[in-house]
Formats: sequence, structure tokens, C-alpha cells
Amino acid sequence: DQEIEMLSLRKKRESFTLLKTPVVLFILITVTILRIYSLYVSPIELSVDEAQYWHWSRNIDFGYFTKPPLIAWLIGFSTFIFGNEEWAVRLFAPITHLFISLVLWGTTKYAFGKNSGKIAALIWIFTPAASLGGFIISTDTPLLLFWSLSLLFLLISLRQNSSFTSLFVGIFLGFAFLSKYAALYFLIFFIIWWLIYDRSTFLNIKNLLIILFTSFLIASTNLYWNYLNDFVTVNHTISNANLSVITLNYNNVIDFLSSQFLVFGPLLLLLYLLVIMDSFFKDREITLFALISFPIIILITIQSFLKIANANWAVTAYVGATLIISYYVIMTRSTVFKIFFYLGLFLNIAISAYILTITINGSFYPLNLKSNPLRKNLGFENLALKIHDTLNEEKVSKIIFEKRGDISRFNYYLNKHNNNLKNKIFIKTNSLVPGNFYELNFNYDLINTTAGEKILIVKNVPDISETNYNLNEIKFIKSITTKTVQNSKRTYYLYVGEAR
Repeated sequence: DQEIEMLSLRKKRESFTLLKTPVVLFILITVTILRIYSLYVSPIELSVDEAQYWHWSRNIDFGYFTKPPLIAWLIGFSTFIFGNEEWAVRLFAPITHLFISLVLWGTTKYAFGKNSGKIAALIWIFTPAASLGGFIISTDTPLLLFWSLSLLFLLISLRQNSSFTSLFVGIFLGFAFLSKYAALYFLIFFIIWWLIYDRSTFLNIKNLLIILFTSFLIASTNLYWNYLNDFVTVNHTISNANLSVITLNYNNVIDFLSSQFLVFGPLLLLLYLLVIMDSFFKDREITLFALISFPIIILITIQSFLKIANANWAVTAYVGATLIISYYVIMTRSTVFKIFFYLGLFLNIAISAYILTITINGSFYPLNLKSNPLRKNLGFENLALKIHDTLNEEKVSKIIFEKRGDISRFNYYLNKHNNNLKNKIFIKTNSLVPGNFYELNFNYDLINTTAGEKILIVKNVPDISETNYNLNEIKFIKSITTKTVQNSKRTYYLYVGEAR
């Protein structure tokens, strides 16, 4: 009788439809279309990393200097079809977040019922992480998709103990690794969960080995590339997390934790923190979601204290957080919790709408920021046109920059239409060990020049005396300037010399 009563209660809860399925789908698709539109009309130019990923995508490979290959594959595919405009480079960003919402919808519906699924989809599409991530193409975007798919098929495998679905867990986990090495968090905390809560009860050892072997097989393509290239990506990732230089800085912890309120949303993060400890003592599925989310936040918080951590380093935690909150919203009888949730969701919708207007207009209006971050991604295309004019006037054959941020973006804007300057743009560095992709592959000191050929030097300071370019008759040509944001401008200084 008690079991019948519980089933009846669940049926009542599920029959209370918060939103009809077509309405939720309409919201998800409309938000995605608006985000694609914002890509098309936005004046905001590519960031340093985005421009570098585009450069990688010109040469499809199984790995690159600082990241696994999947980000370059995505950009290569979208730009092959639509061309090299900024919106085409970023196109998969909003589309992927739509797919993540649909996958989380399916996962939560499978785990907790249809209403939980719809709530999970709406939570994700309106998180600040998805709102900003729907405009900027980054390695986090494909990582989050394959992380979510791995979790969905893992859930199915746990209920069915199926070798077939376990194979898909491994495949998607392997592709998550090809997106970003942070996929290892999933594998580590999943194995910990299996050792504590499962031990072949729902997922037998054979299926666990299928997951491990398949994911390793997919990931081995990048590992082999690293082997052929002196483990350059692996070493770069390890150096990023290098704890040999420990700072013990409480301010870094405060900065990181406060940034998480902007990644997931202020009120929803508070809700998540409120229920997370209780989640470890629920059934195996809620415990799994908790174990592949909360420990990641703890781990990155410790990293921020020992050294430094970026706001996005814990973003994978919020897949599990989304699933947990969608469960509690449906299952709790607390009116306060539900009111708090709806306030949090509406706040995230407002933040999402504001991010959309920023991307469309290239302005933080009505806010008047003292230091406008948009200035970093404005003006490069205009300056590239002026540099191009100088190339023609001076009959220059090669260009030298001194900073990764400059060479990355100017390489994109000088090559995006005709690629005439491919492999003619270089970086001058004093570093003995390459610190980035350009220092490794486009080091000016390692190239052959022909005596008499003209080299253009582009600097953001009007001084050339301290750098040895090994050129004859270096002369100042002109300065070029463009406006970025209100009361702000960017200036570069152009010099030309002849190769010896």
C-alpha cells in the first residue's frame, strides 16, 4: 500500500505540468536563434584565443600547442561551410548550448520525470555560462556537451548494466577529453563513486572496463600526437596547474568563488550549495551527480588558494548542479525553495537578456564602466586594413609582432578574406623556451630571410631600440590609431627594415 501511495504521489507531481513541451522547445530554439543573430550583427571582434583557434583550424590535426583538437575541428567545419567571418567562427557556440540543454532535458527526464527534464533544460539555457558561452567559442563548449552525453549514457548503463550503452559512455568521454583535459575530472570522480557506491552492483566490472578502454582509445589519438610533439600540450596543461610556485592568496579564493555566482547564477548557486550535502545521501543517481560536481568546485577553490584559477575552470560542475536543482524543485514540498528557485531562474533570464544586448550592441549601456572590457576586442579589423595598405605601399614581404595577443588577432584579420599572408606573419620573442603556439611555430629568429627583402615591424610602443631584429636601416613609417570604446583608442607604430 505504501508503494502504491508513493507511485500515486509521483504521478501527481509529474502530472502537474509546469510548461508544455512545445513551449519549452520554442523557448530553447528562440533563445538560440537570438544568440546566432547576435553573432551576426555584433561589432565585438574575436578574442586572442578565438583567433588562435581559427588559425589552428586552417590545419586540421590531432592536437595543438595548448589544447586538444576538437575546438579547431568545429571551427574548421563551420568556416568551411560559411566562410571566415566572426559569426561563422563562433557559430557552434550557441548551437552546442542548445544541444546541451536538450541532453540535460533527456537525462533528467530519464532520471526523475518529465517536469524535471524541462526545468533542467531551462536552467541550462539561461545560465550566465551558457549565455556568454553562446557568444564566445571556447574549449569549454564541446567539453560540456560530451560531458553531458557521457552522463546521460552512464545513467542508462547504471539502470540497464548494458555493454552497448557503456561503449557510448566511453566514446563520449573520449571526445570530452579531445575537447579539454578537464574531462579527466569526470573519469576520476566517477571511479571514486563506483568504488564507494557501486562496486559492480549496477555497473559490473566488464562494463566499467569498456568505458575506460573506449575513452582511452579515443583519447589516444591526441596522446599519440603529443608523443610525436614532445608532449607539448600535456606539458603546457601541467605548467598551468603547476603548484611549485605557491602563493597562498586568500584574495584569489574570494575572486574565484565570487566569479562562480556569475557562472551559474547568484541565487541558483546558493540553492545548489544549500542542497548539495543532502544530495550525497540520496539515491545512487543523485549521489553520482553530486560527486561529479561539488568536488570539482572544491578542487579548483584549493587551486585558486595555492596559485590562481580562472572562473571557467569549474564550469563542468554546473552540469551536475543543474540536474540536482531540477530534481529538488520537483520533489521538494518547500514553498520557500520553489519561490527561491523561480526568482533565481528569472534573475538568470534577466542576466541572459543583458548579455545578449551587450553582444548585439557592443556596449554595456546603461552601465558606465570605468574599465570597459570590450575595448580588448574592438578595433583590430580597422587597424588590419591600415597595416595592409602599408604592406602594399612599402612592398613588404613579412610582418613581425611582439605579443601573442597582437599576432593572433592580426593574423586573423589580415588573412580572413584571401589568406595571402599565410605563413608570412611572425613573432619576435626573447624566450628560449616557446611559451605559446606562435613562439613555437612562427618564431622570427628561426626563419630564413632573403637579403634586401622588406620586413614590417608592428609595435604597440614607439620604441625599437631595445630589440635586435637583425635588419638594416630600420625606419619609422607611421602610427596607426583606431577608436575602441568611448574615450579609448588603440595605437600601433609601424617600422620597416631590410633583411641582411
